[in-house]
Amino acid sequence: MRRQILAALALIAGALSLGPIAMGCGPSGRTRIGSEQNDDEIQAPAPSVARYETTPPAGDPVLGGTDGSAVTRGVEAAASAHGTPLVGDPRLATLSDWIIDRLGPGGEPPDTAITDFYQWNLGLVEPSPHVIVLGLPNDASITDNVQRSVTNFLTRQPYTHWGAALRVRSGLWVIVVTLSWRHVSLDPVPRTSTPGQPIAVRGTLAADYSTPTFVIQSPSGEVSRVPSGSGREIDMRIPTTASGAYRVEILGRGPQGEKVIANFPVYVGESAPTTLRLRTPAASAGGESATAEQVTADLLRMLAEERRQQGLTALERDPRLDAIALAHSTDMRDHDFVAHTSPTTGTAADRVRAAQLRSGLVLENIGRGYSASEIQSGLLGSPGHRANLINPDVNTIGIAVVVDESDGRRAFIATQLFLRVTRDIDTAAAPAHLLEMMNRARTARGARPLEVEPNLASAAQEAASAYFTDATLTTQSTVDRASASMRRYSIAFRRIGGVMAVVGDVDEAGQLEPTLADDVDYVGIGVAQGTRADSDPNAISVVIMLGWARQ
Repeated sequence: MRRQILAALALIAGALSLGPIAMGCGPSGRTRIGSEQNDDEIQAPAPSVARYETTPPAGDPVLGGTDGSAVTRGVEAAASAHGTPLVGDPRLATLSDWIIDRLGPGGEPPDTAITDFYQWNLGLVEPSPHVIVLGLPNDASITDNVQRSVTNFLTRQPYTHWGAALRVRSGLWVIVVTLSWRHVSLDPVPRTSTPGQPIAVRGTLAADYSTPTFVIQSPSGEVSRVPSGSGREIDMRIPTTASGAYRVEILGRGPQGEKVIANFPVYVGESAPTTLRLRTPAASAGGESATAEQVTADLLRMLAEERRQQGLTALERDPRLDAIALAHSTDMRDHDFVAHTSPTTGTAADRVRAAQLRSGLVLENIGRGYSASEIQSGLLGSPGHRANLINPDVNTIGIAVVVDESDGRRAFIATQLFLRVTRDIDTAAAPAHLLEMMNRARTARGARPLEVEPNLASAAQEAASAYFTDATLTTQSTVDRASASMRRYSIAFRRIGGVMAVVGDVDEAGQLEPTLADDVDYVGIGVAQGTRADSDPNAISVVIMLGWARQ
């Protein structure tokens, strides 16, 4: 829908893309590079580190003796030719070495659950890295083959860090190069904490990113979104009230829209696990031999089961949304990108509007993997993606999967588009709900809770209702109207301000940046619902008046 917003309002149209894990095999593709992996449980090969850190430790980014220099030359040549600086990280070299022990018979890398478990034990916070596997005869040029494969990946994604390992196996050089993107510099974050002690996350986004937003999944599975400002700086204290794993995801707005910057668990009241019990994947139609239609059906079935387990209603599939999703999946495949924002079609909301569809809520998941179960596992492992899958306010879905042949393997790119038909809300109860959201966000940032002031509340409610009864009012003039009505009370306040948003979901107005100011004391919230010629049906107007107490 058209969102009319006065002041800063960061809206998330959906969680961000999952990176693919891919493989490029050399000329001896029939040789068994790895082995069948049938473990029910795996253990981290080395002791777990105590903290997550974004600064690479000193050391060699390649494990594998003197031949490692050939890998280094290949990576550096690819980075130089592409104009992309790549920083070596010895932890990614260790991760690459661990991955070699988990390769499938044809060199298939382990799925993202194992890779994530390994990298968390090494103290890495970024999303699942991309893995290149090469099986080369001993007379092949390691440097040339590594350069070629890394160049292919740099064409698709901007990476920042790398590590690699190589071994001799079955008469071949088996090389694993792990590429990662690290768009944030964080102070060290302990992997464990005690109940009641906030999880402190401080740092700075990379130069191309801003507007950090946290998506937190508590041990109960509840997901909350908390903004951390409009610039690049991050300073968040995440409350912990229960024992268990808190999944911390950081989103940032960059050149391709919002993107997952970091995704890592912090264990409260318990030790960080050193073993991982593997889930048996749901029956899937053929893995890499599946068709796009089979993967689509599997994803729909797994989505329906996940929502059923959460006690949520099933989603209705809409062919019009399927067409939008198909166009975006095809666009990503044909133009070598995996992101919500397309250079040609814009955001998910833009694509919905271009199809002349109107909705108060547009969410999008995108993922790339080698089977439906791998894509679904990645979506569930991301708090933002999972929140979209089990969002109780959406009731319609469009989905499309396309095949993406890359480096000799068949991958699948999926787009899931979720919409909500706008419902009537309880406007009388909405202000209390918004106040609770605001104060939860303020507490996370170390600010004191806001207190409702009756005169501010009255002015806000009158203005919110007037927006639908007076079609000449703009968002600015509506706020001005509320401010003018407070003039006779100005002696009670040092300062009065206001902010307004016209939204399709009242929660979208629960994290407006002005309401998070440290020094504001009082608030009044007005909520009304109606329809104007310049709004979607049943749009919601929210007016928030803020007051600063006299000292």
